Order: sequence, then C-alpha cells, then structure tokens
Amino acid sequence: MNVKLRVLSAGVLFFIGAQTLSAQKNGKDTIPTTKEIDEVVIVGYSAVPKDTYVGTASKVDVKSINAKSVSTVSQALAGEVAGVKVINTSGQPGTEGTIRIRGFGSVNGNRSPLYVVDGMPYLGNVSAINPDDIESMVVLKDATATSIYGARGANGVIVINTKKGKANKSVVQIESKVGFNMSLLPRYEVIKSPEEYIGLSWEALYNQGKFNGNANPTAYANARLFSSAGINNKYNMWGLTAANLIDPNTKQVRPGVGRRYDPENWEDYAFQTSVRTENNFTISGGSDKTTYYTNIGYLKDEGYSINSGYERYTGRLNVSHQAKPWLKGEFNLGYTYAKTKRNGQSADSGSIFWFVDNIPSIYPLFLRNAQGGMVPDPYFGGNQYDYGQGRGFGALTNAIADATYDQNNRYKHEINANSFWKADITKGLSFETRIGGQYYNQSEDQLNNQYYGSQASSNGYVYKEKKELMVYNWMQMLRYVRKFGDHGIHAFAAHESNTWELSTFNAGRANLIQMIPELNQGIGAIQASSYKEGYTLESYFGQVDYNYKSKYFLTGTVRRDGSSRFLNNKWGTFGSVGASWLASKENFLADNKVISFLKVKASYGSVGDQAGVGFYPGYTVSVADNFYDTAGAPLLGRGYPALGWERTTTAQGGLELAFFKKKIIELNVDYYQKRTTDLIFNASTAPSTGNTFDKLNGGVLVNRGLEFDLKAHIINKDDFFVDFGINGQLMKNKLTAMPIDIATGRDKIVDISGGYGRAVGHSVYDYYMRDWAGVNSATGAAQWTVNWVDGNGNGVMDAGENITSLTDYMANNPGANILEGKTENYALATQKFVGKSAIPDISGGFNLSVGYKAFELSAQFLYSMGGYGYDSTYAGLMHNRQVGGNNWSTDILNRWQNPGDITDVPRLTSNRAGDTQYNSVSSRFLTKSDYLALNNVRLAYNLSQDYIKSIGITGLTLYVSGDNLWIGSKRKGYNPSVSETGGTSQYTYNPLSTITFGAKINF
Repeated sequence: MNVKLRVLSAGVLFFIGAQTLSAQKNGKDTIPTTKEIDEVVIVGYSAVPKDTYVGTASKVDVKSINAKSVSTVSQALAGEVAGVKVINTSGQPGTEGTIRIRGFGSVNGNRSPLYVVDGMPYLGNVSAINPDDIESMVVLKDATATSIYGARGANGVIVINTKKGKANKSVVQIESKVGFNMSLLPRYEVIKSPEEYIGLSWEALYNQGKFNGNANPTAYANARLFSSAGINNKYNMWGLTAANLIDPNTKQVRPGVGRRYDPENWEDYAFQTSVRTENNFTISGGSDKTTYYTNIGYLKDEGYSINSGYERYTGRLNVSHQAKPWLKGEFNLGYTYAKTKRNGQSADSGSIFWFVDNIPSIYPLFLRNAQGGMVPDPYFGGNQYDYGQGRGFGALTNAIADATYDQNNRYKHEINANSFWKADITKGLSFETRIGGQYYNQSEDQLNNQYYGSQASSNGYVYKEKKELMVYNWMQMLRYVRKFGDHGIHAFAAHESNTWELSTFNAGRANLIQMIPELNQGIGAIQASSYKEGYTLESYFGQVDYNYKSKYFLTGTVRRDGSSRFLNNKWGTFGSVGASWLASKENFLADNKVISFLKVKASYGSVGDQAGVGFYPGYTVSVADNFYDTAGAPLLGRGYPALGWERTTTAQGGLELAFFKKKIIELNVDYYQKRTTDLIFNASTAPSTGNTFDKLNGGVLVNRGLEFDLKAHIINKDDFFVDFGINGQLMKNKLTAMPIDIATGRDKIVDISGGYGRAVGHSVYDYYMRDWAGVNSATGAAQWTVNWVDGNGNGVMDAGENITSLTDYMANNPGANILEGKTENYALATQKFVGKSAIPDISGGFNLSVGYKAFELSAQFLYSMGGYGYDSTYAGLMHNRQVGGNNWSTDILNRWQNPGDITDVPRLTSNRAGDTQYNSVSSRFLTKSDYLALNNVRLAYNLSQDYIKSIGITGLTLYVSGDNLWIGSKRKGYNPSVSETGGTSQYTYNPLSTITFGAKINF
C-alpha cells in the first residue's frame, strides 16, 4: 500500500492513500486496553500497590483526561473522581478550574487542595503543566492519605506524576489536534425586538403615571418615553413621537411603523467561532541504567469572545540514572511560556458579557448620525463605535470597542524543576533527598487608547505589572523497608523546608504618544509601587506501615509544621492512624465466585491549614507614605497575634469490592466525617476601636458524606466491549459551634454574609434573606414576608414592630409571640433562613465507553441534584429601573397587567420609588441548581498495524471529540456549574464548547 504523510497547517496529521482502509482487530493491533496488570499509586512520599493501600486514593483515568481538549489539567478532572467537584469559573482559555474535595473545609479560610508534582509540593500554576506530560494522577482524600502533608493537606491532595522513559524501549510520538471553540451553551433569553422593548418601556411609564395618581397616564407616558425620564431621543430609531409610535390600546408599536436603521445584534460582533490547535512531540526511552523522557508542546487556544485566548509553549525533560548499584538519581525539568489575552472581561462596564446579555435591543453598536447612517471613525478607520453619550445603559462605554482597541495581556515564563537522589545504606535502609522549586516571571500589560473609553480624558493610559515568584522546597528522608516472614514493615522519618516569595512591581502612565504598551510611550507622571510578600514552612514528619501476611495493614503518621504566618501559635502537630483488611485473601472467600475482591478500611487523623490568613496576620502593618512632604506611615492592617491553625479531623470507613472472576463490577464506597475547628472568622468590633473587625479562631464546621464509584464491564470480548461507570457524593455540611461575638462576649448567633446565614445547625451556604411572598393580584405590587410582634396588642403592625433579623430576635427574645404577614415595603421585610441551601444533595459524573473492532466511542456526563443557586444575572433582567437602563428577560412578558392577574412577575414601572426593589435580593431568585451536562464525547479509530507497520509506525489513532456540548438546567442561560454555590454573575465568561479533530502516531 502506498501511504503518504501530510501535515496540514492547521496541525492535524492525516493519512491518504490509494486504498480504502479497513480495521480488523488481531493480535498485532495496538488498541488500548483498560486492563491493569499491577496498579500502583503514588501516595504520601511512597509508591504502593493500590490493593494494599490503607487510605482512600482515587486514581484518575489518564485516558479520560487525554480525551478532553482543555488547556489545564484542573479543568479535565471534572466528573472523574467521587467527592471531587470542579468549578470551571470562566470560559477564558487557560483558566484554572477551582477544585473542592469532600465539601467545604473552611468558612473564610483556604479550601483549595495541595498539588504534588513528581514528589514535591507544587505551588506554581497548574496551567503550566502540559496534560500530555502526565503519566498518572491520584486524588488523596482521607486522613491517612493527607496527614503526611500536614499543614497543606487539609483540603485534599492531588498527586501528579509526569511521564518517564522505559528501559530498552524507545518511543517517538506525535499528537496533533485542530478544533473549533464556540459559544454553544444556551444564553439567557432576552427581548431581542426593539419594537417589543419600546412597547414595554411605554407600558412601564404608563403604569408609573397610573400608580402615581396621574389623571392621564397615556399622556404621561407619551411625554416621557423619549426624554431624560425615559430614553434619549437620540435612540429613537423610528423618528416618531411616542403618541404616533405606540398604540395606547395595545401598548405596542403601531403596525406598519418603519425604522431609520436596524441596530446591530451585539452578540454577532462579540462572539466568534475560533480555532484551537495543539501539537505535542515526544521522545522517550533508555538503557538498563538510564532512562529519559522529553516532550515539546504547543497550544494556541483562541476564545470565542473577541481578543481572548491562551497560547502556551511547553518543554519537559525527565532523566533517571542508576549511577551505582547503591545510588540512583532523577532530574525533572519543565518549562512553560504562556501568553493570555483577556480583553473584555473586567467585572464592570468593560465586560463584553454584561453588554451582550443586558443592553436593550434599541441601542446600536455603531454610532448613527441624525439620518440613521453610520459615522466614519476618524482615528481607527471603519465605522465609529457608539460609546453611549446619553445612553441609559453603559453610558460612555462600549465593551466591544474597548476589546477591539485596547489591550490586556499577560506573559509568563515558568520553570518547575526538582532533583531526587536515593542512596542505599544497608539492607532495607536508604537515604533520600529531593530538592527543587518553581519559578515564574509574569508580565501584565494594559493599554487604553487615547480617543475613546475610560482613559480618553487622560489621552490614553498604559499600566505594567511584573510579578516574580520563587518557591523552594528541600526534603531529606531516611527510609526503612524489610520483610520478616509474614511480617512487613515500611517506615520513614523526614524533614522538609519550604519558602515562598513573591515580588511585585507595577507602574502606570497617562498621556500616550503611541499605542505601544511601554511606559516610555507616555509623557504623564509615572505612578509606581513595588513590594514583596512571602512565608516559610518548616516540617518534621514520619510514618510507619505494617502488614501481616499481606492481608492485615496498619499505618500511623505524625507531622509537625511551623509556619511564619502565625505570630504566637507557629507550630501545629498533626497525625493519623489507619487499618485495612484484605478479606478476599481469607480462606472463606478464596473460592467465592461472586466476590473476587474485598477490602475493608478505616482511618482517623488530623491536618491543619494556614493558607487562608494572608502572609502577616500576626503583625500590625503600616506602609510608607507621603504626608505633606514628610514621612508618614498609615495603617495597612491590624495584627492578630493570637491567630492560629484551622484544624480538620477526619474519620472514615470504606469498602472496596469487585465481583466475579474478571472484576466485571467494581464498587468503592466511603463514608467520612470532617470536623474543622478553630475556624477563621471576621468578628465585628465596636466603631470606637477604629477597626471594622478582628480575625479570630472559633467555631466548628462538620462535613459528612458518602462517596461511591461504580464501574461495570458489561461486555468484554476480544473485538467488542461496553463499560459503564458512575461516581457521586452525597454530602451534608453543618456548623456545630460559632465563634465569640466580641461585642457581646457570647457565641455569635448568626453571621450574615452575601445572602447566607452562618449559625449553629445550619450549613455555610444556607440562604438567609427576605422571603418572597408573590404578587398582589389587585395591584401587581411585589410582596415579601414580614415577621413582627404586636407590642401594643392592636392587631396591626405599627412602626418599629417589624423584625429585621429573625434568628437574632428569637435568640434574644425567647418565648416571644412572633406573627407573620406580608408587606409591599422591601425595607420592612424580615431576613431569615428560607429553608434552602446552595449545597446539592448529590453530584458526580457518569460515563459510557463502547468499542467495536478498531472503533471506540466514549461519553461523559456531569450531574447535580438538590440545592439552589441565586441567579443574580436573571434578577438583573427582571428590573424596574428607568426604562432604557437594561434589557429584560422574556419572562417579563408574564408580568402583571390588570387587576386579578395571577402571576409571579410584578407590574412594570420605571424607576418608581419602592418598585425598583422588586428584583432586590430575596428568595424570588433562588433557582433549583439541578443540572445534567454532556461534558465530553469522543470517537476514535485505531488503524491496524497491517497497514502501517511497513513504514515504521507502531500505532495510529484518528479521533474527533467534543467538550462541554450541552447542559440542561432550570432555565436557559442559567449554568450552576460555573460557581461553587450555583450562583451567577453577569460578568462571567460563559464556558466555551470545543469540537476537536486529532491524530496520534507512535513510531
């Protein structure tokens, strides 16, 4: 067969030839198999067989990771491990996912897991790790697994090991992908028709006049529609008076009315289908004494939002060498250069997403003259963007124009390296040391043009920031491993030191000469600052593992950490004990045809956390400043010398099961309880102290959960297989004690923050807010629940009898006769627990894989059930602000219009006192956060070696995959998966969807 290789510019490798290729599976095929011969996991400074491990270590299927086209490995973890929640908070390429393992380990402190890469704690950016370099990933969850990491293991540990070469086996691999990023997930449904929007605006003004008692509400609305009290006449695309435009009987635009121009659909100019390319080239191999692995990778991931994207160059070299029979060494080096474009993503009027979802459809993207024609741009050419002079929405801004003309880029060089040496001293005793660290140099350039936008009055502005991070880690260890008959022992003692230091320099300058992001292009005064921050951690730890007959296992760990973050409580001691029983090795199960594997395990231990308190919380810090040309030192932050560690103790019991001879069904179940004490809280102080709050330790938070991971090999034949897997977590969260309230000297009753109430007996995400009571069918007014006490016994709620915070009142007034009613005054409504929580009842993922001969098809879904999210974006689209100030959801069409209407959408008015709070925070906008998402689909074709071995190819796979393709939720546009609490933000870069074509070839 005459076969040629052709590499297309897009980056995908294709085969073309004169014959039709067919695939037959035979003994020489290279179709991957899911069978694992001897599964070993890297955990807690050791490598152990998974079957004998006492703790809970969930090994991630790297094959599933590689099936996804994502730029960071943290994003790829979604749905892979029970008890691990991945929140992909932004569609911006290169964004790291937020990871939560087994619930919420803190109220105000750190909740993120520790990453360990090639045996060393990794404190750099996970996005710098090329997923193609990863050999294995293990998630450590229980105390036995995490306590060896002490102060950094409180929220779980993710252990990543990069690929190594194999002795006497040379491999050359090329993988090339090309894909397309797009905005495929549904967006909020809003009023798209300018005529429909202007009709609703007129109705709002009509109601305004009516409920204000105006004798002629029609005339009232006509006089105000195109005025300072309504919409600027500049945006009257019809060129008619309100009386001639709107039919008062229908409250809609009269039939036959034409426009002077058609306003653009902003989404058409904001979003695009963009290209994603990725290429990886790998060479690995070695001899009996030396092995090597090297990889060069390139990724260009353009976002679907204009001028957003991520470009990354990576290189990795891993070398190991057996220098002497008693001495072995390893060296691992990774380098990354990344460039990120982040235009149009600020959390303000510069956000493209805020504009697209919220701008009324009456406003054009481009400036129009009096006749409705386009206005040429005198500076940049083309048509001039409308920066909203007199526009009710986003006045003097245009996010799409800013994203086109301005720059917001980051450039980062990053190195992670470590060297490992092991020297055998005597039989079973060895000395090991690992030294290394991470370094990055990050530059950020922001450039605002001279002519339009926020810096036009300053003739443009350039801002530059430089960050330099150095992380250093050195570990020394004595390890002892021996077997005495039926007894086995493994023990080690170690010391580890860690230093983290970040240097920051920034400067800005106005009055630009040219649009070049350098300070010498401005002639205004330079405003600059610089500072350093850092911490050190010193640790001593040890572990002893014992097994009897490879059936009974015990382990114990102790670790003592000292942190520079704390002043008076620097040191913390943590530890764990665990046991497991490999019951399937007992005689009574030896011939069991149903249960082929059974392990029972239990553990208990403690870990600490010190990452959520800042760098110098124990010290009162001042900064140097100019005070009337003399030295000044204003207070930057008050010190809390008594602040100490948050401590988490975890108790767990679990089962690992496999059924039938070939482990056709595998089931892992774990039940855990995590109890975090000495929580870090902000306690309010008296105004006379000059401080708004003190930081203190106090309170107890408990997470209880059940995790399960089920895998079923439904069909497993030579040329056909069907596998199904599902994992999930059922988790409850509760505060069982609160910290001291400094103002009263007693335990705090309730801590209200962001719509949540923290109190004993409630979770950290139980909603505490005003409770929505529906719409008054007679007037269309919104209503909320009010609790009150009848102080004078007249049966009427008088001034001052309403209760502001129900939980506080009940605690301070036990036995009070509390009444409940409705109010149309938002300020009088009672804040209270509304009986809903942001925490889901169950969440996880499931997948299906089917293979037939040379074809393989896989799909992964994510799910979550139970829980509520606060949909603030939707709330903004249900407003009663001044017309022209924001778009409306299509749900506004269900509004109250006439007495007797039964609806949950109040009447429309325009900035009327009281009515503007109809969309203020209340249970009205709590939305069920259940969802089902199609996270990944992949179809692969593995060519038979019968067609490729003659040209030196040992394996070739062609595939097409799709990521983040669909989500089903309570309403279109609502995506609860992008937030830890299921809430929304109008500034969020919605997750992108990707279709990828790729090829992997091995020589």
